[in-house]
Amino acid sequence: MRLIRKPILCNYYLTYRCNAKCSFCDIWERPSPFVKIENVERNLKDLKRLGVKVIDFTGGEPLLHPQIAEFLTIAKDLKFITTVTTNAVRYPQLASKLQGKIDMLHFSLDSSNKEEHDKSRGIACFDAVMESISIAKSLGERPDIIFTVWEENSHHIQKIWEEICLPNDLVLIL
Repeated sequence: MRLIRKPILCNYYLTYRCNAKCSFCDIWERPSPFVKIENVERNLKDLKRLGVKVIDFTGGEPLLHPQIAEFLTIAKDLKFITTVTTNAVRYPQLASKLQGKIDMLHFSLDSSNKEEHDKSRGIACFDAVMESISIAKSLGERPDIIFTVWEENSHHIQKIWEEICLPNDLVLIL
């Protein structure tokens, strides 16, 4: 018997543009144009035919794309499970526009210490993550924390779990 395996998840890079300058990532060093809506629509239909079930809109920073809400609507209309991975800087301004379109909202947080997190991200965004957690939960969304582990921050995993994830009923993704 021959088994046919199908892809399940697509990490869809909307752009390499980013409003952060993370020390562990170089995407922000090579900004790209924004993907066009007609390309997204065609690509999502192709991915659906391949059997993909989950679309993670990512980048760079996916919330920089002015058509992110439209992309999520197309994906939901095609019955995809939708996820967005974001540094959360723009989420407070876009939250109501995105409400109900994201099945799993991944907020990047790499330290339990505000100064260390902001330094590693190259911008002040710790407070934006904390505010975004509150906003998302108040809108009935399902936020979680995605933690990029490297040698200098691994000691923060336990503290993020205990001080941020547990009190807010968040999943921690490493």
